[in-house]
Amino acid sequence: MGIIYERGAGVPQDIALATTYYGKAAEHNIRSGQARYGLALVEGRGIGRDPVRGETWLRKAALAGDFEAAALLGDIHARTDDMVPNYLESANWYRLAAEGGRAGAARALGMLYLTGSGVERNAEQAAHWFRVASEHGDAAGTADLANLILLKGGLETDRLAMREQYEKAARSGDLVAAFNFGVCLAEGVGAERDEEQAAIWMRKAAEGVVNAQYWYGRMLLEGRVGADRDEEGRDWIRKAAEAGMVDAELLYGQLLLSGRGGLRNHTEAARMFEQAAARGNVPAMFALGAMLGGGHDIPENRERASEWFGRAASHGHAAAQLMMGRYLTRGLAGHTDIEAGRRWYQKAEAQGIAQASVELSQLSRNSASAGENEQEKSAESVVTSPERVIG
Repeated sequence: MGIIYERGAGVPQDIALATTYYGKAAEHNIRSGQARYGLALVEGRGIGRDPVRGETWLRKAALAGDFEAAALLGDIHARTDDMVPNYLESANWYRLAAEGGRAGAARALGMLYLTGSGVERNAEQAAHWFRVASEHGDAAGTADLANLILLKGGLETDRLAMREQYEKAARSGDLVAAFNFGVCLAEGVGAERDEEQAAIWMRKAAEGVVNAQYWYGRMLLEGRVGADRDEEGRDWIRKAAEAGMVDAELLYGQLLLSGRGGLRNHTEAARMFEQAAARGNVPAMFALGAMLGGGHDIPENRERASEWFGRAASHGHAAAQLMMGRYLTRGLAGHTDIEAGRRWYQKAEAQGIAQASVELSQLSRNSASAGENEQEKSAESVVTSPERVIG
């Protein structure tokens, strides 16, 4: 009766009445009724929201063998909405659900092992549960397994199996799988590189996958799909940038700045750099600082340039550290701090920036010269000062 009223099967749909029937079934130890009633309480569907009571009913259902209820309990204990997260409890419920064949729970358990949340960090266990998720048809689990194998340099058998899974899913029309299959072909994962086939699959995936738009655009610009296709490559990069992909925003800004594949547009380039920089892209921070520092078709603003150089420099960008040395030692933004500038030069020098060594040497010579001049003035004051003579 609960299912009939929830679905409106032959009667007007009535969620509240459905929940009432689920509650009655739960009281009579009907496992699926316990699971549905617990979920209704957790979500407040047709009844006042009560996460604690809901969790209790879900627990009863899960212990009775309802694996969906176990997966829901894993989600509940991993969330922070109603209680402090308990990742150990979450891992236990996810494991029960995963062992019962629930792909989403297997992937979630893999993520807990990958991050060390509630369980000891263990990449092998993470890979095991991602593989379980993948085998049960979870596309995200397949992607996580692939990324882990690529990151950790997995066995060739794993890489081959991963590539075959991507190919099978790609041929069935999965655009995300088409992108991943294209990456395998382009990078030689599980087989020899095949740029031509990689481009074909990337182009298919680019119709709906932002990462594929970026990859395909890069392939065109790099001449991996034939010569003289800069304009087309730039257009794909633009699409990915407009979709909000940070790396694409940086590259599109560079294309706009140089005029490669189309007209120069320094105003739009600066906007792209600023968008990427605001979201933490360090090369974009440096690029924006360089544009604001002058010599481009936007208003010069060295104070803001110094701010962006400073942000990039604090993230370890060597060229930005060199620029901070210059800005501070030369007062280019209206403020001089020789010692702070020297420290930035030293950081840049430690990263192999030869010009930083040159400017440090010049700074030392200037300091020595200034010291000698000061000593001469001091000696002169000893001879000519009336107080000194009288003494």
